[in-house]
Amino acid sequence: MNSHKLPDMEYTFSVQTKGEESGIVWTGEFIYRRPTLQERSLIETTRARMNGDLFTINPSIQDLNTAISHLKWTLKSYPEWWKDCDFGGALYDSNVVMDIYNKCIKFEAEWNKRVLGGKPEDVEEGRKDGSIKKAERSIDQPESQPG
Repeated sequence: MNSHKLPDMEYTFSVQTKGEESGIVWTGEFIYRRPTLQERSLIETTRARMNGDLFTINPSIQDLNTAISHLKWTLKSYPEWWKDCDFGGALYDSNVVMDIYNKCIKFEAEWNKRVLGGKPEDVEEGRKDGSIKKAERSIDQPESQPG
């Protein structure tokens, strides 16, 4: 029997945020669930489509598109107004979207800290095959290619 259990993948939270542009106070309860591998792919596909793969897109719009695409695939329960506003895309208040997104990202950071103990190197040392270090090296410092 496996004695290891991951922390809960879902996070329930409430918002009460006044829109900076509309002045509307948006309230409601949300349930966020950490994205699966398939959902991560959908998030990235959605984000890329929203950005139009443009390198010149305004960074604040890139951030907003990242948030909207992430929330579209990870919020499992939400108030009716969120759905009516096309999962944040039809709002005028970017601060509302970012407030919701930041709550989810904070949960992700806390979840990862619980799982990794805040020390990724401790997890690496426990891996006998070294796959974590190898993966990090290939992303951060690609191995030199013979040329």
